[in-house]
Amino acid sequence: MQNGPLSPILFDTSENMARPTKLIYCTNPDCGIPVDPVVLDCPKCNASLHEAFSELYYEIDVAHDGQTWEQARHEIEEGLNEALLYRYRGLKVIHGYGSSNRKRNIIAREARHLLHKIAESKGYQCRPDRYNPGAHLLNFEAP
Repeated sequence: MQNGPLSPILFDTSENMARPTKLIYCTNPDCGIPVDPVVLDCPKCNASLHEAFSELYYEIDVAHDGQTWEQARHEIEEGLNEALLYRYRGLKVIHGYGSSNRKRNIIAREARHLLHKIAESKGYQCRPDRYNPGAHLLNFEAP
């Protein structure tokens, strides 16, 4: 994750929330208030937030919490929806590199296959993360 005005992620932990809601800081240096990323403009200063996530990847880890492949696939689909909803540049899936653990090996292999299939069907670009051999990036922009 990059450093800068978007680095701090806040979480709404109220009990009536099904899961945490990520908030971003307004990109205007004179404002900087926390804002729900669904809004297109800052409610305080009217700065456009459309570009706020355009250079960031929504990151999920599907292999290191004991997930089954079915759970990992569901998390990838959910992560894809979140990344598209909040207008991220793409999705980073940490799937593990396929260690001797049979479950992780299946997740790594199947996750790579699913990401390439999604990329092919939607016109996205899928490539290995050059900094993590156990991750792939799904870029929503055409190559």
